[in-house]
Amino acid sequence: MKRLYYLDNLMIFLSVLVVIHHVSIGYGTMGGWCYVTPEKLPGTIQIFLSMLTGIEASFSMSLFFFISAFLTIPSLEKKGVRKFIKARLIRLVIPLLFVMTILAPSILYFIEIHNRTTQLSWLSYVLQQNAKPYTSHVWFILVLIIFELVYICYWKFLKPHFSISKCLSDNLPKHINILTIIVLCSGLTILVRHFFPLGQNFIGIEFSNITPYIFMYAIGILVYRKHWLNGLSRKVAIVWFPISIVAAAYFCLIIYLLIKHPTQIDKFLALSWESVSLALAQTFLCMGFSGFFLHLFAKKLNFTNFALTIMTENRYGVYIFHSAVVVSVTIMLESLTLNPTIKYIIACILSIVFSYLLVWLIRKVPVVQRII
Repeated sequence: MKRLYYLDNLMIFLSVLVVIHHVSIGYGTMGGWCYVTPEKLPGTIQIFLSMLTGIEASFSMSLFFFISAFLTIPSLEKKGVRKFIKARLIRLVIPLLFVMTILAPSILYFIEIHNRTTQLSWLSYVLQQNAKPYTSHVWFILVLIIFELVYICYWKFLKPHFSISKCLSDNLPKHINILTIIVLCSGLTILVRHFFPLGQNFIGIEFSNITPYIFMYAIGILVYRKHWLNGLSRKVAIVWFPISIVAAAYFCLIIYLLIKHPTQIDKFLALSWESVSLALAQTFLCMGFSGFFLHLFAKKLNFTNFALTIMTENRYGVYIFHSAVVVSVTIMLESLTLNPTIKYIIACILSIVFSYLLVWLIRKVPVVQRII
């Protein structure tokens, strides 16, 4: 398959969004993160950034799953099952175990030392944390491993006898088909959230948001098989992105309501029109924004250069190591006498630059380069 540079550039963009997302939570916006500075952003700015990070979270990780699925098939077909699994064990399992057993506990230890809330040694603290498995920010890797294992089983054992893609038309989906997918995804999201409410997680995975990840991964596989990438992204960008802007406005209204009236969150946890509207808004956001960015990058950013090549090589490592950089930068800036908004802007810039620089240095070690 010819290399699609715009997918590389889109994943760079998404990796930068992940860094900014966690910096934002570190400065007081909505969401969960390992360290929140006492110097939080002012109320209006905090609400505005909560809206932006909420919108970003509605599509960014789903789009990662879509791209991962799209790129999985040519890799699997080229390498075969055995070599593919071996490569994924190196590329996915090793970083996952490293973060879970060493990096994430070490970051928590550093935070507790900073807050003077522990007297344990580093080794004792890490061993204590490992008694409770937690994926931290690399939950995506664990979910991706599960998705890929399921697809490998299908590709190896079922596809030779029954191909799902061959049962579907090769024509681009019509708008009624896209709407059907959105409604179905929203309905299953509501059902899942009945058993796994928003905010709850298992070892770091929020099952309340798992449905769009499954759908986007499956769509990524189908889009590759049917060669729909450019046509479908254009169709979604032109028609469904404007609709998703309306959904984004409603979603922002929900975030504003929950920040101003936190007790209202119960309405979005129970089976109600509020929870139904939230699931619909998030699904419209996911589909519309994903299609828009795929189309935008295909039309305007389908190229590479020296800087983009370096960033492409290091983007995965940034996802692995950025948490340590974000926490370190946030704590470091606390010693400066600056407006919190200025600190936040500086923290975003430094976290992105230092994350890429750190990974570039780490990948100078040949064995590390094989992994990330």
